[in-house]
Amino acid sequence: MQTITQQQLNAICKNGKAIDSKGGYPAVVLHPDGSVTKIWARKKKLFSTSRIFPYSSRFIRNAHTLAARGITVPTILNHAKLKNSHIRIVTYQSIQGKSIRELLEKNPQQVNMESLCRFILKLHDKGILFRGMHFGNIIQLDSGDYGLIDFTDVTFFRKSVPILRRAANIAFPIRYRKDVKRIKKAKLPGLRKTYTKLLNLKKPAKKEFRQTFRSYKKRRKTPGIFISSPRCRW
Repeated sequence: MQTITQQQLNAICKNGKAIDSKGGYPAVVLHPDGSVTKIWARKKKLFSTSRIFPYSSRFIRNAHTLAARGITVPTILNHAKLKNSHIRIVTYQSIQGKSIRELLEKNPQQVNMESLCRFILKLHDKGILFRGMHFGNIIQLDSGDYGLIDFTDVTFFRKSVPILRRAANIAFPIRYRKDVKRIKKAKLPGLRKTYTKLLNLKKPAKKEFRQTFRSYKKRRKTPGIFISSPRCRW
């Protein structure tokens, strides 16, 4: 890990477009060359696990593990920390495409729900539980395939993800109301029904899957206030 000075960090922040702000610094900086710098600047809680295993390190570990399991993710370019500080940064090369959220907003006809659910099913079959999954961090690539961004919170299983954990996982994107409204407006198939059809569960298991999905869907309602971002995905 590289150690940088305050002057170097300031130069990084100025060299691009700042997105959001946390701890007095941009959360993300989009650079002219297509690279992206993600900054973790919030002070850690006294008993936070991030003191032992920083979020930047988790991000890098997850990027390498996802890539090793055949999932398209940004390429890590640099990992650094600010001298005498808790602040960590990761610079990486963005992947080209558009988020599902952006497509739902501007070109919903380009969203293929069955294809998307096949990708989520592939994640689960490969033992990947993307705990923070939503339509803003799944990218539809120019090739038509899919990739992931913002993957700090991922759990990896040695075998495929258990069925009920899958139900809880696909409930998470449905908590974002604006996304759901756009899906309905575009008359696209529902996420749960499409995913369940691909799973081909028997009736008892299908019922339990549906009940688990509904339970997690109701746990938190998210209004859906999002940050717009350019074509280069961060």
